[in-house]
Formats: sequence, structure tokens, C-alpha cells
Amino acid sequence: MDGAGPVLRGTGTASVLERVRRRVSDELKPEADRIDREGHYPLATLQGFGADGAFALHLAGHTPLARADLWAAIEAMAAIGSACMSSAFCAWCQDACGWYLENTANAALRERLQGGVASAALMGATGLSNPVKALSGIEPFNLQGKKVPGGWRVNGVLPWVSNLGEGHVFGTIFQAADDPAHKVMGLFTCGANGVSIRQSAHFVALEGTGTFGIRFRDAFIPEEDLLADPLGGMARRIRPGFILLQTGMGFGVIEGCIEAMQRPGTGSGSSNRFLPDGPAELCDRAAALRDTVAALAATPHDPSDDYMRRVLEARLAVSELTLAATQSAVLHAGARGYLIGSGVHRRQREGVFVAIITPSVRHLRQELAGMARN
Repeated sequence: MDGAGPVLRGTGTASVLERVRRRVSDELKPEADRIDREGHYPLATLQGFGADGAFALHLAGHTPLARADLWAAIEAMAAIGSACMSSAFCAWCQDACGWYLENTANAALRERLQGGVASAALMGATGLSNPVKALSGIEPFNLQGKKVPGGWRVNGVLPWVSNLGEGHVFGTIFQAADDPAHKVMGLFTCGANGVSIRQSAHFVALEGTGTFGIRFRDAFIPEEDLLADPLGGMARRIRPGFILLQTGMGFGVIEGCIEAMQRPGTGSGSSNRFLPDGPAELCDRAAALRDTVAALAATPHDPSDDYMRRVLEARLAVSELTLAATQSAVLHAGARGYLIGSGVHRRQREGVFVAIITPSVRHLRQELAGMARN
């Protein structure tokens, strides 16, 4: 598959964010209700964000900046999430796929596909929910592989993977059936022989995210499409960036909630000042948390346990602030926030996802508790 994409326009974080915010205003906001209610997957808009440079900022070979900048990628995702968390989630999937290619030792695979993922000429996804939990001992690996000449044959099911469609690529991890200690990470293609997708569930939000179950039936993955075999240090290299990028979803929802609370005519204005977590307080807390995440994003390959602990703490704090912001937005809106089609009700449903996506709040707390014992 040819992963080449168009040359990204313009340079500098400000110019990329300006283009992203313009597209958010012109294209995404008008689509947000349809995405939420009808499950519309906004492929053209997502590809537009790719052309704007939103998915290349953290990738050294394709960033329009002077250097790769993980925080800039988080800011672009937050700008998308300020209007639609479903689309920010798709942006995270795209960014995560690019991040796997950024960190692989398979330079030929990176050269072949990363440009397309960076520009969204090639749509990318991440199937690491089960592997991340399996590596933490929370659940078993769903995918089993058998070594064959030239690659691996993989069987199993991933129940929910997003930003998918025919021809989209996604990264996941499987374990050798005859040696569970042997883990392998590869980049698979939807629609390839033995890799089929199907809609397996309906959700309270984020229906417009191209979410499907994936079945692997003797799916062959050639050695040239492997990201790491054995997995080795790949999991540690990608983990901080994988987790920090998720904060863009939360920051976007928080920004959208603050905007809703500040909008003229929101609820009973004079009474809202008695509510906790008002827009001013949320602005201050979000700003402090953004500074923390920005500092962590500057060194995503710091190998220390203390750094990883701080990453997990920051990710947990973003989840908790997102939940507080969405609840506050509903309370500020009053009864109008309880109507079907209410924007703040959509925010509340979206915000819960920030707290349950892997690693979820309970997973983060479990990891942090384990680190405290050691």
C-alpha cells in the first residue's frame, strides 16, 4: 500500500491551529449533531484536518514545525474536541497510529506508510485496548499468532476499534500461541485477507467514530508490516505518548463546556454563581493542567518510573476535570441541559468516555497504587 500523502501546508504551530480551528468552525460544528445523533463518520472533515497538518505535528519526518512536538498535536486535538469529542477521538486514533510508526525500528514500514497517516491520505487506528489491559494483567490477550514462513498467522477478535473503514490500517499486539511470553506488534489493514470488520455494538455517544469489531481468521501479516517482533521495548517507547495524546480529548471537552457556560442566556445566570466548578475556576484548573501536560509532552521518551507516574497522574487529573466540567455545564444550563439534543448533555456523554477509554480511571488508579507499593 502506498502511504504517500500531500505535502502539508504552512509552517508553525499557530498556523496549523488557525487552520484547524477554521475548519472546526466551518465544517465540524455544523456536523456535530449529525455525528452524535445519526452516527455519521466525518471522513472528509478528518482528512481535511490531516491536510491542515493536525496529525503530523508529533512526527519528526512530517511535522510542519521545526521539530516534532507532541504538545502541539494535543493542542490540535483539543481544538477539534472543543466542538465534537467523537472527531477528537478519531484524531487521537490517527495520531496514535502515526506514533507507533514514529517509534518502530522498522524504518521501511515507517517510510512506506507514515506520510499517508500524517496527512490522513491513509486513515489509521489503534487496537491496543485489549493489549494494554493484558500487559497490565487485567485481562487475557484476545489475539494469538502462529509463526509461518514470511510472517505470522493471527486469530482472535478485537471487540471495539475506532476510526476504521475498508483500507484503513491499525496497530495491535498479539501473542504467540505456543509461547505466551512472545508478543508481537503489527500494522494490519482492514479488508486484507482474514481481517474483517463488523459493527458489534451501539453506544450512548461517539457513534460517529467508525467503531467496529475486528475478526482475525488466519490473518497473515508479513514481516514487513511488523512494528516490533518481539515487542520488547516498543511498549515502553510508545506508552507515554499514547497516554498523553489522550488528554487532547479531555481538554477539548473542557473547553467546549466552558464556552457553553459563558454563553449569554445560559440557564439562570445570577444563580449559577453559587454552583461549584464555574467557568473561571475551570479555566484556572485547566490552564494549570495544560502546563503540566505540556511539560511532560516535551520528553515522551523519558525512561524513569517517576516520569511514568507523573504521566499517569496527569492523565487521571484530565479525566477527573473533564467529568467535573461536563457536570457543571449541565447544572449551569438547568432544565434546558436535560433536553434531547442539548449540547451540554452531549458533552456529558462524551466526557464519560474520556474516563473509561483505556487506560480508564480505574486502570490508572490501579497502576498508580501498584507504583506506590513498589
